[in-house]
Amino acid sequence: MRLKSVLLTILLLAVPFVAFADEALDLKKKIIFDQKKLVVMENMDFTDEEAKAFWPVYEKHQEELFQVSQRGATLILAYASVYQSLTDEQATKLVDEYYDIQDERLAVMKRMMVDVGKVLPGKKAFRYMQVESKLTAIARYELAKEIPLAK
Repeated sequence: MRLKSVLLTILLLAVPFVAFADEALDLKKKIIFDQKKLVVMENMDFTDEEAKAFWPVYEKHQEELFQVSQRGATLILAYASVYQSLTDEQATKLVDEYYDIQDERLAVMKRMMVDVGKVLPGKKAFRYMQVESKLTAIARYELAKEIPLAK
């Protein structure tokens, strides 16, 4: 992956967004989507026909993944609001929500890969899954560095 694009994507993906009510936040969401798309474009060697079939599938599922990320951002804010006084009950609820979010993300990824597999050859579909997974791992790592462990 090209370092410049990856670094910019990391910065943009690692920022949790909870509400996109105003134009500035909508613009940030668009920038995130555009930068991620650029990284995908730089790492996939699509033919014109493959690109024409792939991008609508990509767009559909990116919105779904974004909604899952919104749930994650909400969870982080919930943790931040009780971090200093976290109870066992709150911790259990946070863990349950965390795994629900992970399950939802996995379900979206599985649906996406089924759809991608219908429009791309197997090796290219696998390559896309690798790109998507690496971007997610990088973003999660950057975010995890900023979230303190429970006391």
